[in-house]
This record gives sequence, structure tokens and C-alpha cells, in this order.
Amino acid sequence: MKNIAIVAHKHLPQPDDDLVYFLHKRNGYNIFHIKHSFSDTKDRKSVLDLYPNWRKIKREKSLDYAFLPELLIYFKEFFFTAKWLLSAKRKIDLFIGMDGLCALFGILLRAFGVCKKVVYWNMDFVPFSRFDSEWKNSIYHRINIFACKNSDEVWDLSPKMIEGRKKFFKVNERDYRFHRVVSYGVWTDRIKRVSYRSCQKNTLVFMGHLLAKQGVDIVIKKIPEIVKKNPNFIFKIIGDGNYKDELVKLANELTVSRYCKFLGRIDTLELEKEVAKSAVAIAPYLKTKDSYTRYSDPGKVKTYLACGVPILLTDLPWNAKDIEKNGCGLIINDDGTDLIEKLLRIMNPKVNMEFRKNAIKYSEKYNYEKIFESLKL
Repeated sequence: MKNIAIVAHKHLPQPDDDLVYFLHKRNGYNIFHIKHSFSDTKDRKSVLDLYPNWRKIKREKSLDYAFLPELLIYFKEFFFTAKWLLSAKRKIDLFIGMDGLCALFGILLRAFGVCKKVVYWNMDFVPFSRFDSEWKNSIYHRINIFACKNSDEVWDLSPKMIEGRKKFFKVNERDYRFHRVVSYGVWTDRIKRVSYRSCQKNTLVFMGHLLAKQGVDIVIKKIPEIVKKNPNFIFKIIGDGNYKDELVKLANELTVSRYCKFLGRIDTLELEKEVAKSAVAIAPYLKTKDSYTRYSDPGKVKTYLACGVPILLTDLPWNAKDIEKNGCGLIINDDGTDLIEKLLRIMNPKVNMEFRKNAIKYSEKYNYEKIFESLKL
């Protein structure tokens, strides 16, 4: 049996859940999935899900430590990570940390002989203003750099991450023991695609965390002009976040609320169905407000493609130009100046049918089965 620990800070589903699912379907693994709540969630619990060789037989939860100062929270997280792995009474063959701090936990446990090999699977790279506090940003970068140099392997979501570390922090290729790109993927075989004939032909869909940087307000502001050209237009907004109330207010002020469907958070399978039956999807990241996407790998783009839905997106994601080159979508300006023209173009039946085929074909290289098989865990 191979013993694998996957440790993450959690708020929403992310690739650690997909890796657990992939390994869980196979015989020969004991999986320790340890999840610590993010600082901006309602609780500060730690959770262990144990999957010994196909079965989930154990879940343990810590108390809610929201009352502790933030620094002590991180000591709490290391304590429970160590406690649960030590209680297994077996050496961990592979420890995968989903951020720099989790990877640091693994490096420390490797030093004490608790685990053999540490992988730092990096979910984000934010060179500036990751936190409001300058000293927090400094600590965040120091921990991530240390994790890059001392983990046995570094997996980045996008090739832009290694470029960013080299540019801003002078971390060069020789500083890694081993490096590879392991991007966001999708379960392409699970998704039920919808043909253009059966889709909601006038519908634009957005899915994601509702924040100012996502650019959803740019779309809402353009709706009065869009409906002059397409009176049946509908904008579906899937997700929640602290910017949702502002978006609802904006739609009401512009008297376009009847064209906006706020669907809230829905589970993954239902989300895929809702996206797949849409005509067009959008990822209008704002360059001026978004410090995450430039070096990361936004998962929503892969979901859109795997659902067979053409995309309108700004050129902030690292693969935006590649998506446009392969006829899966169109790049738009983040100020919305060309949004209407390109939306109407991509909603054209002939264009939409061709782009839907291209999106499905392009998404196959991001099939999680292929990505995880290539890791040879």
C-alpha cells in the first residue's frame, strides 16, 4: 500500500479533491486528506478524511479555533497535521501540500522522518498585495520560496508561475529539485454536452466567486445595449461572494434585472449541466483589479471548454491567446468596449456550432485522467 497525504487550506473545491477522487477509484492507496479552513471562512476547523484502499472509513474534526490569534491558528494546523499522520503509525510515502505553508508542514515532517517525499502543488502566485499587510506579504513570499527550494517536487498550475518567481524573486530553474506543470483539469467523460440546436441560444453564463476583479459588472452595464440587438438575451450568474449585493443593486438601477439570473452556488454536477446548456460563457477578468489570474490557471475556463461552450475572456489567463488561436473563444477588452460586437459574433449559429466542437476537442488535453496518470503516483 502507498500512503499519500494531501494537505490543503479549503474554502471551495480545488484540485486536491480531484486528486483524492482519482486515487480513491484505484486500489493500492491509503489517502489522508487533511483540510484546514481558510482565514476568511466562518470557522477555523481542521478535518481529516481517511480513505484506506478504496474505502472512506474515518473522519476526524478539530474544534473550531476561530477564537485564536491568526499566528496560533497556523501552529494549530501543523499540530493536527502531525497528529493525524503520526497516529497512522506508518510512514507517509508522499506528502502533497497545496500551498507554501502546507508544503512547509511536509518539509518539517520529512525532517522528523514522518514522510519520505514532499510535493508543493502551488495553487497561486501573487507577487504583489496578496494581503493588506506588507509584513504578511513578506512572510507569504518567504514561505513560498522556501517551499520551492526545499520540496522534492514543485508542481505549478501554469508555466507563468515559474516565470513570475524568476522575475520577482530571482528563483531560477536550478533552485528546484524537480519541477513540472500540473494544471487545473476537468472530468471530461463526466460532462453531458449540449448541441447548439438544444442549447439556450441567447444565454451568456458566468460562474465563479463574485468579486470586483471578476468583471461581471462590466457585462451588466452593457445589457441595455445588448437587448436592443437581442431582446431575448439572458445573463446567468452562478456563484456567490461579497460583491453579489453590488451586482444585484447595479442590475436594479439599470432596470435590467429581468435579464439577469442570479443562481447562487450550486453543486458541481448541476453547475456543469447549467453551463453546458448555455450558448456562450464569459471570464472578464479585470487587469487593474486582479493580482491572481495573471500567473495562475483559472479553473472556470477549463470547465467552460469541457462543457463545449465558447468563451469570451480577457487576455489575463496565461492560455487566453491559445484558446482564441484554437477557435474556442474570443479575447475581449476588459473595459467592455468590444463586448457586444464579439458576443453577437460568437452567438451566430454557424460560429457557435464550430466553436463548440473546437472547445470539446481542446479540453481533452485537460482531462484529469490523463493529467493524473502522467504523474505516475
